Amino acid sequence: MNTKQTGNYQLKLKNELECVRDQFLSELKQSKHPYTGELALLLEKSSPNEWLDLIASKLSSEQFPRYRRLVQLEAALCQIEIGQFGYCCDCEAPLSKEELQQDAATQRCHRCRPKN
Repeated sequence: MNTKQTGNYQLKLKNELECVRDQFLSELKQSKHPYTGELALLLEKSSPNEWLDLIASKLSSEQFPRYRRLVQLEAALCQIEIGQFGYCCDCEAPLSKEELQQDAATQRCHRCRPKN
C-alpha cells in the first residue's frame, strides 16, 4: 500500500473517529443512569486522547457498542503510526483491499477473524 492510500485511510478513520466520539458522548448524556452522565462530563473536560483510558475501567463494551468502535478506530490509527496498517494483527498477512474498503479499522484477515 502506498503513502497516498494510507493517508486516505487515515483521513477516513479520523473522520469516523470524530463522529463516533460525538455520538458516544451524546449517548452517555442521554442515558438515565447518573454515572454515565458524570462520565460524559469527565470526557468533555478531557483530551480525546485520554478517553479510552478513562472509559476502560468504567464501562463494558456490551453496554455501549460505540465504545468498542472507538477502540477499533484508535487501534487502526495506531497501526498507521507504527507502519503496521493493512496487516493482520495475528498472522501479519496483508489485508485485502476489499477488507480495508469495507472497514478501514479491520484488524484481522478473513482467516484469523473467526478467532474473536
